[in-house]
Amino acid sequence: MNVLVLGSGGREHAIYEKLKESNQIDNLYIAPGNAGIEDTFRVKIPANHFAELAEFAKSKDIKMIVVGPEDPLAGGIVDYFQEFFGDEILVIGPDVEGAKLESSKVFAQKFMETVGIPVGRSIVIDSTINLDDLFSSFVLVLTHDWKKPLVVKVDGLAAGKGVSIHRTPEEAREKIHKIFYEEEFGSAGEQILLQEFLEGTEASLFALCNGHDVIFLPTARDYKRAFNDNQGPNTGGMGSFSPGDALNEGHLEFIKSRIVEPVLGFFRYRGFLYLGLMVHSEKPDDISMIEFNCRLGDPETQCVLRLMEPDLFPYLLWTVNKEENVPRLRKKGYDVVPQKSGGVVNVVIAAKGYPGKYEKGIPLNLDIDLPEGVQLIHAGTERQGDRVVSTGGRIFNVVAYGKNIAEARQLAYRTVDLLKEKNDFSRLHVRTDIASDI
Repeated sequence: MNVLVLGSGGREHAIYEKLKESNQIDNLYIAPGNAGIEDTFRVKIPANHFAELAEFAKSKDIKMIVVGPEDPLAGGIVDYFQEFFGDEILVIGPDVEGAKLESSKVFAQKFMETVGIPVGRSIVIDSTINLDDLFSSFVLVLTHDWKKPLVVKVDGLAAGKGVSIHRTPEEAREKIHKIFYEEEFGSAGEQILLQEFLEGTEASLFALCNGHDVIFLPTARDYKRAFNDNQGPNTGGMGSFSPGDALNEGHLEFIKSRIVEPVLGFFRYRGFLYLGLMVHSEKPDDISMIEFNCRLGDPETQCVLRLMEPDLFPYLLWTVNKEENVPRLRKKGYDVVPQKSGGVVNVVIAAKGYPGKYEKGIPLNLDIDLPEGVQLIHAGTERQGDRVVSTGGRIFNVVAYGKNIAEARQLAYRTVDLLKEKNDFSRLHVRTDIASDI
């Protein structure tokens, strides 16, 4: 079968590398890809140009499209190809209704409250709100008179940067003003979800869904804040490790029955489902949802797929009910994909200034002798002649596999040191504490 991956980030490069291992795929392409992938297999079509993608798919006899980023899913790519091609071209992901779980924070919040999924208390506001009234009433309840921070979430898609945490009313009001009146996030910020701050340990869990059943991928944890010690603004993610350290078997059983099964029942959900969770204690039900994503997460994918033992391709067929028997480990109340022993750590190299203003076109020298077990996964990179330059905020990922998390971490940062010898890190930024707190 011929397969096309959509996207240009680290997640998509990781998906591409994992699918390259499959002996069931004849030709593998990526649109538009990045400098980590040979030009021969890259297709210079944006991931949200559905008609052009369809023409390419027909010309190359593509039978499956694997969607990496959220925008095409929110834009209805699954619905588009289903309408025009039926099962002739299989698109991995939810339809536009299921994708609302990610594309609208307000929609997702209301859904979770309706079906009884544990989630923090919240209020939805728009630009007509009287902030004086709001901050003298409901905000005081959410923050326990500002003994806890206030979480501000824009409703729409914001590339992982639409959530901010504020410890004073002045900070929160300033942020709300920027969103509504300076249009910091454009139409994505027409509504805001104000939410209580949840305490505990964050966890990332990915599920493969086929409309009526679910299989969990390896657990993970990511690091959203820009700087060490979880300081600074939220980013798309500055690093991750897998397996995660927060979820136990009781949690996973609870998550399947109380969180994932309502999603399956309501949406007949198919594809990847990401669950961002806050774990409050080891008790199975002492857990809250932070957010849904309708695709694999970045930077966790780089770790999770590296730890996944079997071929990914049959599981993709399973999500669209074209494959019945895939390897799974049956646990009490849930199933998981078999995984390798050991651990994986991903350290993200970003442009200095990210997630704010940052420089593009930074020349990169990635020609180093990689330690055994280490991959360089590209993100915001492109080729200019015979050199590689940066094109985005998150530039590439150092992904290391070891016999445990500690060894993987050591390998990752040893590789970062090698890269520092050949690159100008005064123009780059890297957190030095990824996986140091486990």
